[in-house]
Amino acid sequence: MGYFVGVTSTGFVGTDEMSAVTSFQPCHIFGDQMLIGTGIRVGFYLLYVAAIVAVLFGVDKQFRFWHGAWGILALSLFLSMFLNVVSFNLIIVDYAVLIELVLWYPVFFVFTVLFRQALVIEERTHTKSDDEIRERLQRCRRDAVTQRDVARARAYTDVLKAFALYAAAEEAEENLEDAQTNLAQAVRHCVSHWHEQIDVEDTERRGESPGQGVVTTVYNQDLIDEIAAAPTREDVDKLRDLYVAALVHSQLSVAEARRAEQEVAVIAAEELRIKRRNRRAKHALRHFILTSSYKDQLTAAIGLLVWSMFMFATAAINWPLMHYGLKPGGVCNDVPTVYFVFAPKKPFVDSGFSTFLKVWTVGVCIFAVFTTVVALFILIAGLFGPSAVGLTTWRTKGKSVESGRSDFVYDVRNSKDYSRRARGQHSQEILDCLHHTEARTIQHRYRFRTTSPIHFTLWNIPWAILLAVLLIVTITCAELTIRGQGPDNNTPLDFARPPLHETSEILAFLIGLYSLVLTCLSIVGAIVSAILRPRRRNVKVEDYEPHHHGKKLSRESSHEKGVRTQ
Repeated sequence: MGYFVGVTSTGFVGTDEMSAVTSFQPCHIFGDQMLIGTGIRVGFYLLYVAAIVAVLFGVDKQFRFWHGAWGILALSLFLSMFLNVVSFNLIIVDYAVLIELVLWYPVFFVFTVLFRQALVIEERTHTKSDDEIRERLQRCRRDAVTQRDVARARAYTDVLKAFALYAAAEEAEENLEDAQTNLAQAVRHCVSHWHEQIDVEDTERRGESPGQGVVTTVYNQDLIDEIAAAPTREDVDKLRDLYVAALVHSQLSVAEARRAEQEVAVIAAEELRIKRRNRRAKHALRHFILTSSYKDQLTAAIGLLVWSMFMFATAAINWPLMHYGLKPGGVCNDVPTVYFVFAPKKPFVDSGFSTFLKVWTVGVCIFAVFTTVVALFILIAGLFGPSAVGLTTWRTKGKSVESGRSDFVYDVRNSKDYSRRARGQHSQEILDCLHHTEARTIQHRYRFRTTSPIHFTLWNIPWAILLAVLLIVTITCAELTIRGQGPDNNTPLDFARPPLHETSEILAFLIGLYSLVLTCLSIVGAIVSAILRPRRRNVKVEDYEPHHHGKKLSRESSHEKGVRTQ
């Protein structure tokens, strides 16, 4: 009569055995719930949905977690699958479902790496007229705007634009020397306006003698060269604060100065038209290797290596381990079914499909060699720097800026410990500083900056649709394989417990759900921030009626006094 067994792994009931679960039929297949259970499959589906949503809305900050979550989940299942080989599981069915779950990862990898958003400058020649600048400045102040004020505003817009153009040149690695020269000239020109006019002319207008209460900011040539050679967002913020202080010294109220500075910064951003766009494909991988965080590179490389391991495993699955778990004599060979392109295939009785599997194995192994090389390249570059893989820093005939003044052109790229990754991050931060212009109020120093902006365009829709189609193919083939076993392809795999009753299932499901929720929260947060940002920019314009002005002056007089007597 045989004996009763409990079945938890994919496989047939033994000839002399009876299952203590549901079936007594000798060709009934039980599924390994901890390997291909419902929770595990749904976890993968949710991960792919999260990636599609992120690509559609341009939220690339979540890709690091996405690659890491996918790699950990896939690696754990890969190891579990081969540990189950010693139990003589019907491994062809397990592998068929798992390979359907991970097969399209390289496509998602390409989109999540090459379709990352970056701030770019779309227009460089558009310039506002002096009359428009005068009109917009007049809205921010009570006194009449003079030609000197317009000239100062023009010099300030030029220096902000020079910072942005330098960042763009560094991103493209083109015309960097010219951008560096223009930035140094713009800083000198902007500072010269205030040194020449505030210290002398504005003092005379206020009836003060030189040296009493004037603003004296020292920008010597060495400091300007250092700023031009290695500008950061902090340099932009310092110049913006200096401009506010200088405006306050020229007898504007603090609120008027902040409002005017914000308006001029908005003018500079409008003239450059900074937008968030996808990088060109030929630049995207280079920027990913050179400027992205090593954490992004590490998680992406691990995901690609795990996928390559699955592909290399097909050689073992489809040759020496092909018949693992089958019953002697081939009495149940027509039961295991694998769905390929929505069609049921029986690998043990369909000789044509068996031949196709061997050809397909050779093809995917060749492709896995390529993906392994790419993954190792990214991994080494992330851990040891671009120079470890031959991507050395470009050099020019310049002397390091830290060497002091000389007749050579200063070039920070010749400095010791120069970091392309740090420079790439600084470049995006400089562009972001002008792209998201806000008033220089007290609150702006503590205000939360959105770290996951979204950029939805019609261009994203076709790629999201392509990924959605691949997800539909994945779900359809995996679920049909689970539910379409037996000689007539109408018998589902029998799992020992209900769905989501195994720890591995729950963990996989929660990983996928968390990735999707995190992506959706980033999108909602970015949308809310985009809605509130115009309100932040629209600082309340003071009512300059006499009875209001007195209250305003009393509130700000102490702060103005502190600034003007520095």
